[in-house]
Amino acid sequence: MLLVLWGFVAYWSWSQRKGVLTSSTVILEQLTTAAEEQTLRLFRHAETSLAVSNLWLAEHPQMDPGDTPAFIALVDRLRHMSDGMLDIRMVTRSGGLHYIPKRGAKPLADVSDRDYVKAQARMETRGFYIGNPVISRVSGKWGIPVSVPVDKGGGDTGVLFAAIELDRIAKTFEAERIKPSGSIAILRADGTFLFRVPQEDHVIGLNIADTPSFKENYALALKGIFRSASQFVDGKERLVSFQRLRDYPLIVIVTAGIDDLLTPWRRQTATLASIAGLVTLAVSLLALILLRAMKAEEQAQMATDRARREAELILSTAGEGICGIDAQGRVTFMNPAARAMLGWEHEDPIGNDLHATNHHSHPDGSAYPHEDCPILGTLRDGETREVQGETFWRTNGGSFPVEFIVTGIWDRNSVKGAVLVFRDISERLAAERAMTQQATELARSNADLEQFAYIASHDLREPLRQVASFVSLLERRYGATLDSDARDYITYARDGAKRMDRLMIDLLEFSRIGHRALPVEAVNLGDAIDEAIANLRTTIVETGAQVERAPGMPVLDLVRDDMVRLFQNLVGNALKYRHPERTPIVRISAVNADGGWVVSVTDNGMGIDPQFSERIFGIFQRLHTRDKFEGTGIGLAIVKKIVERAGGRVWVDSTAGEGSAFNVFLPA
Repeated sequence: MLLVLWGFVAYWSWSQRKGVLTSSTVILEQLTTAAEEQTLRLFRHAETSLAVSNLWLAEHPQMDPGDTPAFIALVDRLRHMSDGMLDIRMVTRSGGLHYIPKRGAKPLADVSDRDYVKAQARMETRGFYIGNPVISRVSGKWGIPVSVPVDKGGGDTGVLFAAIELDRIAKTFEAERIKPSGSIAILRADGTFLFRVPQEDHVIGLNIADTPSFKENYALALKGIFRSASQFVDGKERLVSFQRLRDYPLIVIVTAGIDDLLTPWRRQTATLASIAGLVTLAVSLLALILLRAMKAEEQAQMATDRARREAELILSTAGEGICGIDAQGRVTFMNPAARAMLGWEHEDPIGNDLHATNHHSHPDGSAYPHEDCPILGTLRDGETREVQGETFWRTNGGSFPVEFIVTGIWDRNSVKGAVLVFRDISERLAAERAMTQQATELARSNADLEQFAYIASHDLREPLRQVASFVSLLERRYGATLDSDARDYITYARDGAKRMDRLMIDLLEFSRIGHRALPVEAVNLGDAIDEAIANLRTTIVETGAQVERAPGMPVLDLVRDDMVRLFQNLVGNALKYRHPERTPIVRISAVNADGGWVVSVTDNGMGIDPQFSERIFGIFQRLHTRDKFEGTGIGLAIVKKIVERAGGRVWVDSTAGEGSAFNVFLPA
């Protein structure tokens, strides 16, 4: 319907536009004919007036026409007959201009350079001549001069000419032009504008012989009509009608602005388009409402179908058993998982009493009264119940432990049924029993580990202490009789025993992290760091180190002893691996991070090659030989274990030769 409507609007607009231009063409041609008649009449009157005046001069050769009353009266009558458009004047043979009657012995101006005077001196142009429009040197007004030669009599008069004043012509043609952009013009056959209304001074006297309009239209035909955009006027597109005069080398041009002609058509088209637009809007709104209603209905239907399919899919694929029962406890639906668990794969459970078939007895086989059944209780009061440790019975007589939730279905103020969701917890109970057994085994294993730690700390270290003691006794008693090699061997044996003892102590400490039942408490990390620094006071004084802790350390739930040991190891490491050429400086700071705090221990020591940034946290991993730095290589492994037991992580940022920054993230 809208296509038909807008098709009609388009066709009507096209046909009306075509009709407007066609009727405007006819009107323009009629105006051109009328303007041609008026122009022809004007120039005929001018030619006749000059011919009559020239004849009088020929018949009275002895009289001065400028002073003769008869000639003056004749000129006045001719001027009156032209309604003042013509003003006949005389030009002496030397080019002097005189009005009729003369206003003095001296000419008013020298017009010998005017084309209408020069034309009478040439045989090819001698006769009635229409000159270029000029501004009078006496009156200062535009005019079209027409001249004739004076061959006989006239005293000193050589040329008679009549000035057709453009202001007076404009009044005649102004009323006839199509407003506001239409125009009427007189063009000489050589392409020179003699006249135009509305008047444009830059157009008067303009020659357009080289323009496409002149070459393609005015120069080729006696009359015609065409479209043109006059760039020398205002650039607006116009409909141009022209016609050549029959007896004079003149062309009459009448134009009308295309926009002016189409203004009524535009108004009518706009009105019709507005009406069509309102109709379109109304129809579109109606269609939109209908489409939305249809789409909403379609979406509702799709949602219903999708919900039904999803419900069917959920019921079909759910691992839990799902049953629906009515107010009397009879099964209304049962999903595949429930059928498999309850033994209804080959029979239809719908309509069966669920309690009588699958919930009739306790685990020991004793009867389960109806009044004690929580499922039937929900049917009575509508309350949701979650039950653990119940037993359901299969149709073949077997049973299995379950947990279930039963929810009542309300219809207004009464319970119409319930939905039962249950799960077979046989595997979970078996897993719980296995976990209990594993916990027992783990407790026994921890007890064995504690026993091993005791043995390592006492029994295994005792032989080492004896070796060290007897080696020392050997050195004191026989040292003077031993050579240097023997004394070196004794030193090596004693140092090895000490290293073995230190190694066993570190291993013991490493193994006991996380196994001791130390309390988790709110620990001020600043206090723990201060305690660690106090424990290292002797080393700090010996090395001349500067250890600085930033204020505002966080308070976190941690094991205090572990934190002291953590920072004691990190600061001790920074002092141990100090740079030999500068004073050790250790700074400890903390920043809040996402979900916790990052505590950084920064030093200006020897630094670590980035390729070893992960290796140094492994147990027994050393980057230097024992003759340079003492230690067992367990310190950073202990740091990592403490941090990971606290739920954090540790990493190092370091540049060899410049220093290291050990960063510890601890969750809040």
